Amino acid sequence: MHLLNPFRMNDWDNRTFFWAFQAFQLLFVVVVSLSLVGYPIPIAREALAFLYLTFLPGILVLKALRLHNLGTIETVLYSVGLSLAALMITGLVANIAYPLLGYVRPFSFEILFLTIIAVVQVLLYLALTRDREHADVNSVRPDISIPPAAPFLMVLPFFAIIGTYMRNEYHMVTLLFLLLVLIAIIGLVVGFDRLIPASCYPLAVYTIALSLLYHTSLISGYVWGYDIHHELHLVNSVLVPGLWDMTIPYNTNGMLSVVALVPIYSLICDLDPVWVFKILYPLLFALVPLGLYRAIEKQTNAKIGFFSIFFFVSFFTFYTEMISLARQQIAELFLALTVLAMVDKSMDQGRRAFLMVTFGFAMIVSHYGLSYIYLFSLIPAWLLLVFPEYLPAGIRERLRGMSGTMISDPLAPQGTTPKPRIRTLVLPYILVFAILTYLWYSTVAEGTAFATIAGIGDKIVTTLFAESFNPTTVQGMHILTSQSITPLHSLAKVVHIATQGLIAVGLLATLLRRERWRIEPEYLAVSLVFLLINVAGIIVPFFASSLNTSRLYHITLIFLAPFAVIGGIALYEAVVQRIHAVRTFPFMGTAYQALSVFFVVFLLFNTGLIYQIVDDSPTSMALETAGDKPVFNGKEVQGAKWLFSEASGRPIYVDGTRWWLLLGFDPDHQRYLPANASLVEPNSYLYFGTYNVVKESVRIEVQEHAVTAAAYTDAGRFIRDQNRIYDNAGSVVYYR
Repeated sequence: MHLLNPFRMNDWDNRTFFWAFQAFQLLFVVVVSLSLVGYPIPIAREALAFLYLTFLPGILVLKALRLHNLGTIETVLYSVGLSLAALMITGLVANIAYPLLGYVRPFSFEILFLTIIAVVQVLLYLALTRDREHADVNSVRPDISIPPAAPFLMVLPFFAIIGTYMRNEYHMVTLLFLLLVLIAIIGLVVGFDRLIPASCYPLAVYTIALSLLYHTSLISGYVWGYDIHHELHLVNSVLVPGLWDMTIPYNTNGMLSVVALVPIYSLICDLDPVWVFKILYPLLFALVPLGLYRAIEKQTNAKIGFFSIFFFVSFFTFYTEMISLARQQIAELFLALTVLAMVDKSMDQGRRAFLMVTFGFAMIVSHYGLSYIYLFSLIPAWLLLVFPEYLPAGIRERLRGMSGTMISDPLAPQGTTPKPRIRTLVLPYILVFAILTYLWYSTVAEGTAFATIAGIGDKIVTTLFAESFNPTTVQGMHILTSQSITPLHSLAKVVHIATQGLIAVGLLATLLRRERWRIEPEYLAVSLVFLLINVAGIIVPFFASSLNTSRLYHITLIFLAPFAVIGGIALYEAVVQRIHAVRTFPFMGTAYQALSVFFVVFLLFNTGLIYQIVDDSPTSMALETAGDKPVFNGKEVQGAKWLFSEASGRPIYVDGTRWWLLLGFDPDHQRYLPANASLVEPNSYLYFGTYNVVKESVRIEVQEHAVTAAAYTDAGRFIRDQNRIYDNAGSVVYYR
């Protein structure tokens, strides 16, 4: 008797697969039924529903495609991506078809539950009929030997969960401190080849990513941040009527990652949408680093892959801004899967094309910003790939020789040999992606996503030559030229600039020594374009501010992160060749040791741990419990709910931070608090949150081109001649 790998169900023989699948499905249906009749089993429905929705549809699609022996990591990643795509398409079709058949609430539990079960049965039939000949079980025996490091790595997310609970309930951040220190230690021990073997790197990547996400997402019992409040409003606008109104003219309303996927998870898992955002989406988003790790490892080696992802997840945007951008979380997962399929030259061309087009469409319906950036990078990247074909024969042969041969994949099935190089970034794929982008964005949500990009383009063109390098119009330039608040923060800026220098050096080293750094041509071509996008964020007016500079840099790191590691190795080797004594310095024995120290310092700055320890203008959302942050307590939420139940469409004034909380209830009636109190309209409401009440201060924001300036002023001058009509000791509402 041997164990079967549950993460590779598509590799099981059909008989075993069928009965195991039906057993799990029956268990899922029974647990849901018990919950409906008043006998819920704690956590069981949520866990089983999440596994059912997230893995099984994708496993069936992989089996229908007859994709086998992909390996555990690829099987998990592709099955999750295909499942999410299937769920979004199911929600879209149900929203269109059921009202035509007389069912006016397609997003209700009963209809969705039966629909998803039916869709899964159809996929099961297709999988078993198309893959009827498959009976290979030799490659699915899991390695039951567990390295000592594995249990330790698996505990990390629980440190984040318990640590955030203690922070929320008792304002104690000791465990969160410990968590960040442990993650830093992991980075060091990998660099020094201690304790954690290469076989544990994928687990380390996922648990580190999930821990960093949970250590911020789980603070507060409500969603926190910025755009996510509007996303929550749109989710509720689907759940309350049971129907998605695709004509509402908001960009986000056209994103199925919000208006279809969240309602499906919420209804089937019986979870409030708030907890779908805070618990389930981080579980999915943490797969992005895992997918990127695998794509990088296939081209380089495990250690470069690990440090590339350690750098990627250390950047603060990953676990701060991205927490409040659910739609981009899902879109980045599809981009990571697209990258993985792009660099996998061993897959059959037709199946790879299916995966890339499917993930591309899913990216388009998940986030417009990321899709536009990816689309506009594909065209110049394709030109870079085809340009050598038009060079003289002698130069073309030399370039072909510089490209080297494919390296062996350490996780590939034994006995397989690399196939000849084939191009995966081709013009038909780009055209299909462009057509799908245009069709979706120009029709859904009144075409607002298409109009937005057109407006941004027009603004860039009209100011390109007149306003270049102007810090008020170029957000990236403003960040570089602005004065840091303390010397320690200035040092952090230097560290950030150093990472971009390493990326530039790494790209140059890759281009000059293709025989050593055998990065796939498609990956390298897109990376060169992404470097130009980085530069554009610093010099092109209104370019970076359309997303936010930190988000733009985070997106470019999806491709550029490994070049920071390659650049570090190249610099280290260049220095050692000239100064041999460098190897004797502490932490400088190898390039990986030096890089591990550098990236750990980068992590400590970005998480705010250093600032917190020395009490130097702390920045951490998780570690700093004081200060004015877009993190809201129950009383503030309760006050906002009361206000919108009584406001009757009148204007509601709120300061710059609390504005995001109210955005989650009704974005049409709130106003920014003006600097001049006399400009507040009569017959309007004024909402104060806990910070406003305790500190007697409000945040006033002023927009100058692409830069937002903020200042705090006395709250008292706004409440003169105002009537206090609501007060729950955490939020106050005034009426004038």
